Amino acid sequence: METSTAQSVIRRFDCTVPAGEIRPGEALLVGLRVVLPTEDAPSPRAVFYCLPGGYMNLSYFDLGDEADRRFSMAEALARRGFIVVLADHPGIGSSGEPDDLWAVTLDFLAETHSKAATAVLTGLREGSLVPGLDPLPDLVALGCGHSMGAVVTIEMQGTGGVFSGLVLLGYGSGGLPDVLPADAVDKARDPEWLRAYLPELARERFGTARIDAQAGRDKRRGRGQGSPSFHTDNADPDGKLTLRAAGAPLLTQPGLFSMFPGASDRPSAAIDVPILVVTGTHDFVDAGEALHAQFSACPSLEIFRPEDTGHNLFIFPSRHASFERIADWAARLTA
Repeated sequence: METSTAQSVIRRFDCTVPAGEIRPGEALLVGLRVVLPTEDAPSPRAVFYCLPGGYMNLSYFDLGDEADRRFSMAEALARRGFIVVLADHPGIGSSGEPDDLWAVTLDFLAETHSKAATAVLTGLREGSLVPGLDPLPDLVALGCGHSMGAVVTIEMQGTGGVFSGLVLLGYGSGGLPDVLPADAVDKARDPEWLRAYLPELARERFGTARIDAQAGRDKRRGRGQGSPSFHTDNADPDGKLTLRAAGAPLLTQPGLFSMFPGASDRPSAAIDVPILVVTGTHDFVDAGEALHAQFSACPSLEIFRPEDTGHNLFIFPSRHASFERIADWAARLTA
């Protein structure tokens, strides 16, 4: 389905791509929205493959509607000449899901999205993904993830090398140890132990492999897990309203995985492409100098910390600076 408006000539195309059989006998489709520059724009040089965080669907990156895209990162980057592909996780939105949702681990997401991103890139380069879009054989692939989606992106790149550069949003090195069992935090430095432990923790904390947003809020009450840094008083009221439309259930095992400090250290150390981290000064995660040690093989790590900005970056006044920084970084990388 392709949509456009007189006000915004940015083009949008909703589709699915095959991710193959992640589990034997279960072929998955991944739901996408492809946001394209205007028809009269120069030929795009790069495509972003974007993954939302927990409790969000793909529209997190394309907030608003046809009448108002002020809070849309996809719109802002498409106006600067980039293709932006937004993907739903398995079990969320228009993406398929396995018969057993307990199979949806962070590794499952990384493998699924690696195959989907490869299919997207092949389709764009060959001209088969979007009807009427000419082949783009030299298109550069960039990975982009927010929060839990950033952790999935790290895993994808560390194990498969899908992208030529990464943008990590709302990401930091310290995880969220205060909301996790104290005796598990140190043990989780062993990735095999953590993977074996997560189903137990997810069942104890949530009782299910996928939980809706309201139930998740109820579970968090009384645990000290609420944080004003998701929004803060500086967030735009209209932005908060648009964010509601992007709400989705949480995949509990990947969500918990992303909270453990050090859980992504192994794939992080293998990443040898440029990285841009954009994390607000009021976020609850720390985007400090420790990231340089985490991404030890990264040839160029840039950290941008927009002021007075919480976890959901796009609903703050600083979003314009964030959009510009991402676009400038990508333009330099692909020049």
